[in-house]
Amino acid sequence: MGMPELPEVETVVRGLARRITGFRIASVRLSRKDILFGHNLPINKVLSRRRIQRVNRQGKQIHFILGSDLSLIVHLGMTGRLFVADRDDPKDPHTHLRIQFVRRQTELRFCDPRRFGGLWLIDGAAHQKRKWIGRKLPALGPDALDISLRNFRKLLRRNRQIKGLLLDQQLIAGVGNIYCDESLHRVGIHPLTRACDLDDSTVRRLHQKLRQVLAEAIRDRGSSVSDYRTADKNRGKFQRRHRVYKRAGQPCKRCHNLIERILVSGRGTHICPKCQPLFAITSEQG
Repeated sequence: MGMPELPEVETVVRGLARRITGFRIASVRLSRKDILFGHNLPINKVLSRRRIQRVNRQGKQIHFILGSDLSLIVHLGMTGRLFVADRDDPKDPHTHLRIQFVRRQTELRFCDPRRFGGLWLIDGAAHQKRKWIGRKLPALGPDALDISLRNFRKLLRRNRQIKGLLLDQQLIAGVGNIYCDESLHRVGIHPLTRACDLDDSTVRRLHQKLRQVLAEAIRDRGSSVSDYRTADKNRGKFQRRHRVYKRAGQPCKRCHNLIERILVSGRGTHICPKCQPLFAITSEQG
C-alpha cells in the first residue's frame, strides 16, 4: 500500500492553498479525539474565527498556519485524505474531521480509514503552559526538493544501505517507497548498495534524478496507487510513468528484463536486476 509522499502531499497543499487560503473558520467537528495530538487545547474553541493564512508543506506534513503561533498540522499516514467538499455532500466513511468556513458552502474534510495519520494542534505561545497529549511530531531533515548537493553528499557518507538512508525522514524529508525505487532505477543503483560506496559522480546523478523524479510527479499530481486523491478528490497520473514501482513481472522499460520485487529495509522494493546490479555502479538510466 503506497503512503502519500512528497509529490502527493505537495499536490494536496497546492490544491488546498488555492481553494481555502484566507477563509475564516466557522466551526470544527472532530468525531475521533484519538487522532488529535499536540497541545491540550479545545480544538473548536481555539480554531473558530481563525483565518487560514497559509497552507505549507514540510516533508510529508501539511501545515495550516492560523496565526503567528498557532498551526494545525496534518499527516496523511497510509490512507488519509484531505480534501474540499460541499457542505451538503454525503460524508465518506471514516470522515474524522470537518472544518466549516464563515459564509462558505465548502468545507475541509479529513478521512482516514486506518488512522495511521493524525492531527497536531500546535500553539507556540502556550507550549510552556499547556500539556502535550499523544504522539510527538518526528524531527525532519532537509526537504528532498531543497537539499543542496553538498549536504546530500554529506548524508551519503554513512555506512548504510542507500534505500534505508533515503527513507529516513530525519535525514531527508519527503522521500518514500515509490520515489526512492524510481530514482534508484534511473541512476542504476541497487537499493542494497551502501551509500558510502557510491562515487562522487553517482551521488551527483542521484541528487539530480531524485529531484527530477519528484518534480515530474508533482507535475502529474502524484501517484494514485492506493487511497491517494488530490484536494479535489481526483487521481494523480504519475503511476502511468512508473518504471519499476509495482511493476514486478513486467518488462523494464529500458532493457526489457523483468522487474523483480525484493525486501529492503522491511519494505517491498522494485528493481531491474540488469539495470541495477548489486555492488556495481552502472551508467545513467536517462
